[in-house]
Amino acid sequence: MTHEELLAKIDEGGARAFQADSYGWIALRAVVELHKPDGGICNHCEEGFIMGSIPVVYPCPTIQAIEKELK
Repeated sequence: MTHEELLAKIDEGGARAFQADSYGWIALRAVVELHKPDGGICNHCEEGFIMGSIPVVYPCPTIQAIEKELK
């Protein structure tokens, strides 16, 4: 799924669970917003790489794990 689709799915889940656990959905959305694609590379994971190393392709392991749990 695209980054926008993932955010929409999180927003939908957060709206349904608003009274029960809104902070969990807010935190999850914040993590997904950090790990956004930039030219096919994870923008957040790329920041941690030393010059010359291989960048992390989007979806990075963090986004893959979130997508797996939301399916």
